[in-house]
Amino acid sequence: MSKAIFGRPLHDATAGGAHIGVTVVTLYKDKMVLFERPGLVGGADVGDLWFPWDHLEYGESPDAAAKRVLKQWGRAEAKETRLAEVFSMVPPGEDWQLIFHYVAALKAPPKNGDNVRSIKIIAREQLPRMVGLLRRSDIKHYLAVADK
Repeated sequence: MSKAIFGRPLHDATAGGAHIGVTVVTLYKDKMVLFERPGLVGGADVGDLWFPWDHLEYGESPDAAAKRVLKQWGRAEAKETRLAEVFSMVPPGEDWQLIFHYVAALKAPPKNGDNVRSIKIIAREQLPRMVGLLRRSDIKHYLAVADK
């Protein structure tokens, strides 16, 4: 049996460590809300459009982190937030990634938050192939789960 032993919290990731975070797929009046945030690093297909996300603060609950990232990215508040999936994987040679994926319907249109250049509100049918590190098929899956 394997055991995980964690040391004191650090602000930087350590090799072989864990990244625990949240991503919030955002909707306003049943349209997708995408945030243009240049400079975030992703794969070759990743552009500047993202959903709000961040790592959890030490001791922070995923629900509280989801609310926090909505305020940071879009100065927004959700009228409803639903957990769609808990994603866990360890890419070869990388750290453990544990991500809580939420879907949130916003109370009001968001405004540019920290480091956000612009906000795009689009119809679901106009979703690009990738939004941040999420594929279109992932996003559609999260929306279907949240609608149940």
